[in-house]
Amino acid sequence: MEIDKAKFKRLKKKVTNKYPKAKTVKDSTGLYYVHDGEGNFLTNEYMIPNQKTIAEAWYWFADTMKVNQNIERTNPNRMDLKSFEAKFARLSKRNRK
Repeated sequence: MEIDKAKFKRLKKKVTNKYPKAKTVKDSTGLYYVHDGEGNFLTNEYMIPNQKTIAEAWYWFADTMKVNQNIERTNPNRMDLKSFEAKFARLSKRNRK
């Protein structure tokens, strides 16, 4: 997989917006992974295998973050009755006018 410099910068910026101290680390087998800089191994959290190049490590981590954000956004456990009641009250108030 070839990633040009512009795309690499965009990917890295997406990750560093959420994890400002994120960096790549080379493990003992010569593969790279993204570390958040605070003692948490993000690749273990998201179960991303270590990659052959630095660019691939950032690419797969950014892609996994995007998928994770979509799952969190649409997770049914996130919705509770309070939010539905507030939304319904807001819509009802608007419709009465």
